[in-house]
Amino acid sequence: MGGYYRAQILLEPEQYERLQALARARSQQQGKRVSVSQVIREILDQALEDEQRKWQQAQEALEDLFALGDKVQERWQGEWPEDWLTQMRQERADAIYDNLFGRH
Repeated sequence: MGGYYRAQILLEPEQYERLQALARARSQQQGKRVSVSQVIREILDQALEDEQRKWQQAQEALEDLFALGDKVQERWQGEWPEDWLTQMRQERADAIYDNLFGRH
């Protein structure tokens, strides 16, 4: 068995039974013996590919979002909401100051 690593995992009895059933079904379909280990490797390969695809899609979505943000910044001519918030805070601070110390 060259090129493989031995890994021990603990399976619940029903998991092992389901894997055995899959191995038997594949053995019948392929006309040759398919082991539980082969079935586990195939399932693991598929799960790893799916996980990689999800991460790739998430990364692409973030890149698209940042690119969209850059386009919005290029087109936007007015003040940013952060500026509005800063302005409102300053106005509120000025009003509190006026109430306390009477600027007018």
